[in-house]
Amino acid sequence: MANEIYAEIILDLYKNPANRGIIEDPDVLAEGGNPSCGDHAIFMLKINNGVIEDAKFSGNGCAISVASDSILTELIKGKKVSDAKKISPQDLFSEMGNIIQTRIKCATLGLIVLKKGLEAYEKSAKKKAIIRNITI
Repeated sequence: MANEIYAEIILDLYKNPANRGIIEDPDVLAEGGNPSCGDHAIFMLKINNGVIEDAKFSGNGCAISVASDSILTELIKGKKVSDAKKISPQDLFSEMGNIIQTRIKCATLGLIVLKKGLEAYEKSAKKKAIIRNITI
């Protein structure tokens, strides 16, 4: 029963994802994909004093990939960059109801792209960071 509820949530997030869109002049833009399945994610963040004020994503992929990206944007809004970097795959899986077993790469693509963007931001002395062509 719980798996069915989470499957419905994933399908709903695929059809109506939260935070899908574009941020003009983002502080972080991270883009990457999984060439073997075609999933592709782009994250854009606005950061103020080390806190993620806004997060949007775009790209395309399967239901699990899009739902995961949507959930990630919700998880990181209002968090410090250092705390957002600590989000683990298990944290994400638990938000998705732990129903992800065979589609791990689909579920974690966004997390990998997001973390690489946050790392690039920190390396840039917390100025703007653009990182593209991340491949998993």
